Amino acid sequence: MRLDVPGEPPTMRRGSHTRLFFGLTLLWVGTGCSTTPLAKPPPGVPSGVYGVNIEEETGPEDPKFLNRVEGLTHFLTSRSFEFRGKPDGSIKHLEAAAKADPSQETVVVQAARRFLQRKKTDKAIEILRLAQATNPESETTHEWLGLAYQQASQPDEAIAAFGIALAKSNPTLISVRGLSKLHAAANRFDDAFKVLDTALTKDKREPEFWLGIADLYRDTGIAARAKMDRIKAGIITSLNKASALKPESPLVLNRLADYYKVWGESEKAIALFIQLIELNPSLIGVREQLADLYLRADKTENATRQLEAILRERPTNERALFVLGGIKRQLDKLDEAAAHFETVLKINPKFELAYYELAGVRLFQNKPDITLATLKKAGEQFKPRFITKFYAGLAHSYLHQYPKAIENLLDAEELAQAGEQNRLTHFFYFQLGAAYERNRQYETANDTFNKAIEMSPDYHNAMNYLGYMWADINRNLDEAAKHITKANELSPDNASYVDSLGWLYFRQGKYTEALAELQRAAELMKDEPDSTIHEHIGDTHQQLGQAHEARAQWEKSLGLLREQEKKMTTPDAYLLEQLGNVLNKLGQADKANAAWQRSYDITPNQPLHKKLHPAKKEE
Repeated sequence: MRLDVPGEPPTMRRGSHTRLFFGLTLLWVGTGCSTTPLAKPPPGVPSGVYGVNIEEETGPEDPKFLNRVEGLTHFLTSRSFEFRGKPDGSIKHLEAAAKADPSQETVVVQAARRFLQRKKTDKAIEILRLAQATNPESETTHEWLGLAYQQASQPDEAIAAFGIALAKSNPTLISVRGLSKLHAAANRFDDAFKVLDTALTKDKREPEFWLGIADLYRDTGIAARAKMDRIKAGIITSLNKASALKPESPLVLNRLADYYKVWGESEKAIALFIQLIELNPSLIGVREQLADLYLRADKTENATRQLEAILRERPTNERALFVLGGIKRQLDKLDEAAAHFETVLKINPKFELAYYELAGVRLFQNKPDITLATLKKAGEQFKPRFITKFYAGLAHSYLHQYPKAIENLLDAEELAQAGEQNRLTHFFYFQLGAAYERNRQYETANDTFNKAIEMSPDYHNAMNYLGYMWADINRNLDEAAKHITKANELSPDNASYVDSLGWLYFRQGKYTEALAELQRAAELMKDEPDSTIHEHIGDTHQQLGQAHEARAQWEKSLGLLREQEKKMTTPDAYLLEQLGNVLNKLGQADKANAAWQRSYDITPNQPLHKKLHPAKKEE
């Protein structure tokens, strides 16, 4: 059985048209009672459609009945035109349907939307105002009226309409977004925030609503250049309201987790990402996010588990391999780190950062030749960067190629000054100063070390190195004393610093004080004896007339130097020079000359030339 409509064309009463009519009639009737599906049928005579009865006293001449019938007729005709691909005819009858029965909110909104899409704001406003008059309590009508006024460039009217909707119990994002953005556009940011604060008082049960409010707090705060605390408070409150609703949609969970992550709520983000992985363990991107959060929280084991899970799912995931390589490097598992970075480069030879990470690992492994080879491959594909020149400088220093080290470090400085000035730290200038010192450019080294100390006034490593440099070459002892004393104050039990203090006393002729400090340094290093400290102790015993004790210390120094020589992977000019010095003190002149010659062949310099050719001393 169907509900006949007076005046319906005969063609609409047969076959598929009958089914179409039935469906659209149900849609039409439903628009008036969409908020209470399957509600108890009202009293009256059954109409043949569930939930719709015709009141007994309503006759065919009743205006409401006639308006509803007319509206239904136009609505059905509008859909018919739409199905036949005639949008102009469709919107004409849709407008007529909305005007005939403006109580049908869904039809009114549909018509208004069509007119707004066509930029016919006057027509949209006309039918929305009719609907507003019919049902002044409708949030939806006021919200769409606000949109229409907004599109018509009537901000005051739009604000009024949005405001009415927001004041009601169940506004949507349409009114909140429209009203807050209108205030923000007029630089009334306090009013915009008040709109959002009002929205927070609503009892909305849709997580998407609260995510939208979080977006608005973010956008309004950025536009207002508000303090981060104010923006964050609104965002976190919104997110917490969404989370409290226990959403199950993966999209909502992912957005919530991303938001919490951005705003520093790591534990909440982690919990949501874990929930997502439980729903779908193959979500690679989510595991990457989770690994990142674990790394930020120094939970490397948890991060490693996530990255390894990614690699089980996708063994060629270069990002996971790269990050895992970084973790292994931090854990000092350098062979594993290098293997991961090399795998990344096999998968993707254009992964630039992997070259630099691999070069750094090889440098830490004391493999400067491999470091330079890796940097060369990078240099063939990418433009020079600070990091490539810096690592190259360090690698050449490892190889005792100090002129090349200085050249590369100066190139690194120039590149950093052009765009990465934050790279020029006290540590950088310490490395540059050490290269100058090793190249015996003492005045330049002095200036460079002082620059490092100026940048970091408590950088005792540079203080000690600079002070020891002057003490070792027996120059500027007052300057040496200043730096060595301060280094020992900042790090009292550092064996290297205590040795420097003892050697300073030696240079000042304070042999008793020197011996006490040097012996204290040796005690601090008793588990890992140092050849230089024992050589210094031997020199001090000699000055105190204690020849037997001096020889014993030099023999101990020589033994330590021989052990270092066996482990030497690249020729070390300084080690060989020291070896020659100790051999000479022990009276082994031929062996001393052989060691000095090997050192001179690596880094020719005037002091070594004098040792090798004493007859040619300058007057």
